[in-house]
Amino acid sequence: MLTMRALLRTLGLTAAFLLTLLAGRTVAAETLWTGTDRTPLRAERSGQAVVLKDLPRGQPVRLIRSEGAWLLVLEPGGVRGWAYQGHLEVSPPAPAGIDLFAPLPGSFVLAEAADSSRSSRSVQPVRSQDTEALWAVLELPLSRQDLDGFLREGGIGEYARVSPQSTGGPLRLPTPRAVTRPGGGAERLLGLNLCVAVVRRVAKPAFGTQLQRYVNLVGLSVARFAPGNALAFRFVVLDSPAPLALSLPGGFVLLTTGLLQALDNEAQLALVLAHESAHASLGHAWARAKATPFFRSGGTMTDQGVQSPLFAQMLDELLEQALRQEVQHTEGQQRGGRRQEVLRQEIQRQEFEADAAAIQMAYRAGYDPLQLAAAIRNVERAAGQPGTGPKWSDLHPPLHKRIERIQALLARLPMQDGLALGTGRFHANR
Repeated sequence: MLTMRALLRTLGLTAAFLLTLLAGRTVAAETLWTGTDRTPLRAERSGQAVVLKDLPRGQPVRLIRSEGAWLLVLEPGGVRGWAYQGHLEVSPPAPAGIDLFAPLPGSFVLAEAADSSRSSRSVQPVRSQDTEALWAVLELPLSRQDLDGFLREGGIGEYARVSPQSTGGPLRLPTPRAVTRPGGGAERLLGLNLCVAVVRRVAKPAFGTQLQRYVNLVGLSVARFAPGNALAFRFVVLDSPAPLALSLPGGFVLLTTGLLQALDNEAQLALVLAHESAHASLGHAWARAKATPFFRSGGTMTDQGVQSPLFAQMLDELLEQALRQEVQHTEGQQRGGRRQEVLRQEIQRQEFEADAAAIQMAYRAGYDPLQLAAAIRNVERAAGQPGTGPKWSDLHPPLHKRIERIQALLARLPMQDGLALGTGRFHANR
């Protein structure tokens, strides 16, 4: 026989269940994890609501119910509040370990191209005249407050001004995994050297702090949700009509003014930057770099290591592959057309993975992922114009296959409305 206390407890739990059922979608007791280094729990379903508590990355919480883009959760300390869907994941995230807003380290190994009088290789950053503009972009001071203000101004994510009408809930798409371990300082140094090589051989950064700052804020808004290895991302706009975007090891993403002109809105830009950021965080370019003779022979990113001829050869190979989207083969790798086709299939598989990651990253940030197909078509069209250089899709999967996979993923999103385009701000800044 039930005691009076037990009976009252049972009635109380039943009442709570019924209230939850009436108030919104009921979810079985489920554990979610915070996926960003700062997840605010709010008193109401609004980015303007009072923050009850900020949760660190990897914090488990109990899901109570979901309403549109918001999830009501209970954290271990007993605080119950609303979190924006993008901040929560259905599985524990990898430790971050890197501050997205930290300045670049003060010392880098650079191998600058030789000029008529010297070959400069130094453990200190070499601020040559033709790379000074690059350093100015890489060292742009950006903070978490800057990003919050940017999102609030644009009505992005938890600051959306449109209340979603769909049921919503946690995102449950498969998350791509990194193909190799992060390379730490060595990966970062290689990416920096490749940045210098791109600036010297292709195009200088576009003039104007406002444009560079805008693109970095769009990039950081999605890059904080990148799968795989945590990287301190930086985004550089190059002054070139060719519609290109390059993902380099260590989180350096370069795109051209020609690509910006091909896009229609901020959501498309966010998706392009998310796609390239995913390549970096999943280790695609870093894995190819580790397979070069320089690293396979024990080369290191030191003052002595960058003086090796194999280092210069590696930079040339990686840069050529990034720019022309062609399969470049190092010694011992290529043994006929069969091997070339295997590599081609591998790179195309990585493109599909980056597309899938971009959809999830944009969705979690609050941008409309439906814009990915339009962005791809726009860039394909622009790349086909005379005088724009090599087509970016030379090694990408066929367009129709990409679109089919993208549409299949989009159909599985739990929420389809309340997501931003940012058309006005995009045209005002590009």
